This record gives sequence, structure tokens and C-alpha cells, in this order.
Amino acid sequence: MTYLHTPRLMLTALTLDHLDDYHRVYGDPRTWEHLPSGRHVDRAQSARAIERSMASRREHGFGHLAVTLREPVGELPPGGFIGTAGAAMLPFGAWNLGYRFLPEAWGRGLAGEAAAASIEAARATAPDVPVTARVLANNPASIRVLERLDLELAWQGVSSTAPTGPDDTTHLERLVFADRPLDEAMLREVIALG
Repeated sequence: MTYLHTPRLMLTALTLDHLDDYHRVYGDPRTWEHLPSGRHVDRAQSARAIERSMASRREHGFGHLAVTLREPVGELPPGGFIGTAGAAMLPFGAWNLGYRFLPEAWGRGLAGEAAAASIEAARATAPDVPVTARVLANNPASIRVLERLDLELAWQGVSSTAPTGPDDTTHLERLVFADRPLDEAMLREVIALG
């Protein structure tokens, strides 16, 4: 079933049928240039991420979606999986917007197009829930995507001075964007995610 479409994109329910394509994107070191430790090193890691998205859709009505092209874009053919976009519900009641695309799809405005549709869908699903997005300060392309959307910068800084473990990223400088003002407690929760 199609969830969303834009002039150039189809965004459909992400399932384990997408595992190979998903892992091709999330396992590609180029898509993790700004956070190499985030790269999926095996298919099981990608499967768990897809399962979390499926759970978000079941529990909250929305999650991350598979993104394919409706028409050719440059050398990219229609119908091919180019990445994911969507929003997942955080434990404290805020949407977390996210997107990741094949490097071949970069620089064409596709991430912004998919992210805008994802924000609209998250708002339609739960209008009273804020949409947030976190981005590393060393990722200017993703920052530009967020600045072009209906989001405002809510915070910039680091959550901690040093990592507490191998997967902790709270010591890295991040920007937090939101579609509305966040109360102090919620902003602290988003910041603590790293």
C-alpha cells in the first residue's frame, strides 16, 4: 500500500522485504561519512531497524518509509529503492524525523521532498505531537535540508563532554530542530539522545 507520494517520489511501508536495499543504503560507508560508527555492519542490524519502523507504524500510525522514484531523476531509474524517510515516535512523545539516501540520489532535492512529506504525515497522524530532527553539526547538507523545511532551530551544542561507551554520540555537536517550541523537559529529552 502506498503511504505518500510527491511529484517525484513514492513512499511506501518499509518491511523486511526491503532488507537487501535497506542494508545497501545503511551499510554504505558514504552514507555515514559524518558518523562512521553508525554504519550497519550486518543485515541483522538493518533488520532490527526495519522492525522498529514497523512497530512505530503499528503503535503510533507512522514510521519510516521506503522511498522509490516515480520517474527517472538523472541516471536514477524509476521504481528503484533510493532510501528511507519518515518519523518514529520517541519514548517521550515526540516524532523523530529521519532520512537516508543512496549517494547517487544526493544533491537533487529528494531528501527535502521526502522529509517535507514525512513531516506532513506525522502532523496528520498526531497533530499535537511535535516533530523534531537531530543532525550533526559536521553535516552541512543535512542541516540545509532541515533549514528549508517548516522547522526551527531549537538548540545547538553537545550533551556531554566525553562518550560513555562505543555507541554514545552525546559528545558530538548537534543541532536540534522542531516544528514548534518545545517545553524545557522535552527539549532536555531530545538533547539527551545525542
